[in-house]
Amino acid sequence: MSRTSPDDSSEEKRVRILEAASEVCARHGVEGSRMDDVAAIARVSKGTLYNFFESKQDLFLASVIDSYETSLRLFEDPPERLAADPRVRLDGALRGMVRVLEAMATRMTVHYQAFGMVAGDAPARERLYGFLRDFFAARTGEIVEVIEDGKGQGVFDPAVEVAAVSDGIMALLSGFLYRATFDPQQATPDRLGACFDELVRRVLCPRQIAGSGGETDRV
Repeated sequence: MSRTSPDDSSEEKRVRILEAASEVCARHGVEGSRMDDVAAIARVSKGTLYNFFESKQDLFLASVIDSYETSLRLFEDPPERLAADPRVRLDGALRGMVRVLEAMATRMTVHYQAFGMVAGDAPARERLYGFLRDFFAARTGEIVEVIEDGKGQGVFDPAVEVAAVSDGIMALLSGFLYRATFDPQQATPDRLGACFDELVRRVLCPRQIAGSGGETDRV
């Protein structure tokens, strides 16, 4: 963890606290975690901790949401987004999802505990669920847009059902994130990337495969 200094900014302290909360929860679970331990690892006083977060639930929920917000930076203006070829743009979006799995796999045990934590608290539940709905809706919208563009340009199968493919892509990401909680040796970024590649090759570009004797460039 980062060490404090006399001129630590409030944002730096907040980041350290969120990182410490994730570390403590991963070790002990939400129920077994203590705010004293979080404060010690973050190198702040317990009073400072409560200046940022009013309760343990507030802190751990913020930690979960922060990890998703951090992962959003993996999608910020990658060079592929500016490409004219929809296949290149799609590849960039899918590689971003692979990086999300890589960045978040070790945190997923904490994330699933958060669902139980907010089960009896409607405002907290909506805070978490609303954020996750927006996160997945934004990724889905990006995939839908690029597949529609690819169909229009004739590089993707014009008969493909866009909603089904985009939902399948998001289901793959969700499934790998879930499996990472109990089977991390199988839920790896490389395996997710291979699934994406095969889906694009077999579903979106089957004509290219047929016309190349079963081989085609990686999309």
